[in-house]
Amino acid sequence: MAVSRVLPHVFSPVKVGTLDLTQRVVVPTHAGGGGSLTGPSPLFERFLAYWKTRIDGGAEWIGGSPAFVASPANPGFEATGVGANQAGTIRTVNFASRLATFTDMVHSSGAYVTQQFLIQGGTPLGPSNALSGFFEHRIPHATSLEEINWLVGEYAASAKIVADAGVDALELHACHDDLLQWFLSPFTNKRTDAYGGSLENNRRLVREIVERMRDSVGRPITLGLRLNLEETVEGGQDVEYVQELVSAFTADGTVDYFSFVAGDNWGRLPYIQPGFFKEGEWAPTCGRIKEATNLPVIYVGRVASVERAEEILAAGQADLVGMARAAIADPMFLRNAREGRSRETRHCIGMNECIDRGMAEGMSFGCGINPRAGRAEYPDSAPAKEVKNVLVIGGGPAGTEFAAQMAERGHHVRLWEGESALGGQFAAAGRLRIHGDHYPDWIQWQGARLKSLDVDVVLNKFATAADVLAAEADIVAVATGATPRRPLATGLDQPNVVTAYDVARGVAVPSGRVVLLSEDDRSLPLTVADHIASLGLDVTVVHASPGPSSLVSKYTIGAILARLDAQGVKTIPSARLTAVNGRSITLSHIYSGRTWDLTDVDTVVLACGSVPEDGLFHELSGVHPEVHLLGDAYAPRRAAFATLQALELAELLSPAE
Repeated sequence: MAVSRVLPHVFSPVKVGTLDLTQRVVVPTHAGGGGSLTGPSPLFERFLAYWKTRIDGGAEWIGGSPAFVASPANPGFEATGVGANQAGTIRTVNFASRLATFTDMVHSSGAYVTQQFLIQGGTPLGPSNALSGFFEHRIPHATSLEEINWLVGEYAASAKIVADAGVDALELHACHDDLLQWFLSPFTNKRTDAYGGSLENNRRLVREIVERMRDSVGRPITLGLRLNLEETVEGGQDVEYVQELVSAFTADGTVDYFSFVAGDNWGRLPYIQPGFFKEGEWAPTCGRIKEATNLPVIYVGRVASVERAEEILAAGQADLVGMARAAIADPMFLRNAREGRSRETRHCIGMNECIDRGMAEGMSFGCGINPRAGRAEYPDSAPAKEVKNVLVIGGGPAGTEFAAQMAERGHHVRLWEGESALGGQFAAAGRLRIHGDHYPDWIQWQGARLKSLDVDVVLNKFATAADVLAAEADIVAVATGATPRRPLATGLDQPNVVTAYDVARGVAVPSGRVVLLSEDDRSLPLTVADHIASLGLDVTVVHASPGPSSLVSKYTIGAILARLDAQGVKTIPSARLTAVNGRSITLSHIYSGRTWDLTDVDTVVLACGSVPEDGLFHELSGVHPEVHLLGDAYAPRRAAFATLQALELAELLSPAE
């Protein structure tokens, strides 16, 4: 196949172990998609469809979902924590047959597939009775020599099961708080026997597992290690240490490639990086470690565009680039790039709803900007049986998505937006320092999408019920968003009291000493605090909940809090505002009821969530024959709630054949 003139490094061949690839972007292992390899048949079908979509979109090497290796524990011990799975999934009754079906599908589509093996550290096993970071404090069980021997055998037996099912590559998850990472790291490995105390001893368990897996499989197969680039905790794996590990494993001759990922031990560098980190920010670090091996190296970490992947490859910082969230936002991103249609690609903006929804709320998998992510039961939009005139009121995520969905089905769509630009509150958030490099990208993409679909967009159009009725639309969708909620406090009408929304829009400019009152579980209060602090102001965040922004999971919160602390932002937990008296405010502890005053406060910023702006809907209900309410106008939630409502409503009103 000819090398692309546009992206010559991305679309060039490379050999990785037994894999002959024609391109250098891979979709690595991740648990997204909402399906299940071993679950009920409908979830298995969703799993197959999820990964087939990525192959159809141009992926040649996919990771599939991770599989848990069984781990020993005392009878009756209940494993807890992220990723706790004592019984493992590889030993599940239908695992081998389902995996064989999956690999057959992958191979028939002309692609390769990896099976990744993992055991989460601390659930309950660790090399020592030592913690891996400062976020959680469950002391692990120090793995005994007998348990180590058992684990090596279990990894080998698991590899045989997986290889017999036909996978092309095996990958050991030795990063992101995995038990194997804990053994490799001097921060968590405090052993004094043959499995700790030196770099060679620290890597002994992984080396023995690799060797036994090779012996067990009994056929040529690609085998890789996925490692942290470094641990940003004192005494952890630094770049030089990882270089030594890589050099030693390379010398063993039993590993075919390395996959490097960013992320520390639940600290300031999340394992799944939000969009306010630069694309490929840690690729130079990967390049330094790459110098220690002649084996292919994969870089993974906040790469949202194929163009950035091209830069990383061109700089020699990696041989391949892994892009998982890019494929969640748009499974067609690779095909678009190969065909010179990258402008059509919906780029990931790093909202992290794909991980935070599940971690913080127990919600199903979803993406804030791509409502079809993980929902293969919604095929591409088909032409409507009956073309209708549709009027959408509101140009935020819900309104623009519904307008696009209906236009893609062939309906005549008009969209009225009261502001001078599309985006709604999302556009306001995009003006904040923390989001300014990526949120506007999606708004521009969505606007271009509407234009290409001939949606009649009218800006600066404040809709009244009379206007809507006069428009004579067959279907009206009210997506008018929400307005800032004001807390139960007195003195809020004073000139030094402003809303976070007005700060984000630039309508209000805080000054002096700022106190931001947070009664919102989403990230907005913290992102606004970051924005205000960047102006050089003294900021204190008072949050009514015990912890800030409870809907922001451990995969994201550390990075935001690190930014705030670096700027001197102070926090007061479990307190609410009860009164503003000029430059003095009164707070009340939400549990004990104790009250106290903060003085010398120049600006009070209210970040207390929002209330649905649903008045127009109620005016039209019973008057217009078909009017619908969606997005924040129904109930303010994450962006994924709004865009999914838009898809669901479009499918209900104009289902695909």
